[in-house]
Amino acid sequence: MLVKEVINIGEKIEVVIQERLDADSKTCFSMVQDVPQDEELLITLPMLKGQPVPLGIGQTVRINFFRDRGRFSFEAKVIERQSTEAVRLIRLKQISPMHRLQRRNFYRLKINLPVLFRLIEQDSEPDRQGYIKAYTADISGGGLRLLTNEDLKPGQQVECRISIEDSNFLELKGLVVRVATCVEGNYKFEVGVKFIDILEAEQDRLIRFIFQQQRRLKAKGLIVD
Repeated sequence: MLVKEVINIGEKIEVVIQERLDADSKTCFSMVQDVPQDEELLITLPMLKGQPVPLGIGQTVRINFFRDRGRFSFEAKVIERQSTEAVRLIRLKQISPMHRLQRRNFYRLKINLPVLFRLIEQDSEPDRQGYIKAYTADISGGGLRLLTNEDLKPGQQVECRISIEDSNFLELKGLVVRVATCVEGNYKFEVGVKFIDILEAEQDRLIRFIFQQQRRLKAKGLIVD
């Protein structure tokens, strides 16, 4: 895929910079101002914690952008710097193919989300007696870590209703893969749950939510790339 085929003018992107081989990378934020050529982008000068991050001609960066299907990235080289009275711009040229985040490499977001879950007996409907309230310790596109007082067992199946927005939730089926004593907080158990039979649309919706939260935390400097 080429830049012009997938990136839109006005779109927000991440610019990942590694100034030295022995230095940690840092994730900055920018906006696409133009797509002048098939393999070129014109973006605003990247910002990190409200401060501009200068880029040199010939410098290589990684560009991340997001779709419902997940995160995509490619390598780009700085080929020009432009300045106007209102804004400073960077012209980039795509120098690698685009890559999609692999499903096995889901980002795991540490977040406490309300969850209602109930047990599912094998080959039967969920227990209709009601949900049990719990919270996530973390969550990814492939599963979650549940904080609960319920003594679950590996191999049990659960149906989870996960609140991901103010008035919206996802209803996902999961398999308990591990149970440990909770050492923090007011709950007895930490339960590892792997999502099963999840629709791609549901997984993409969850991934989009996780990436949105991840970007907010990066913008506040609470996590790094």
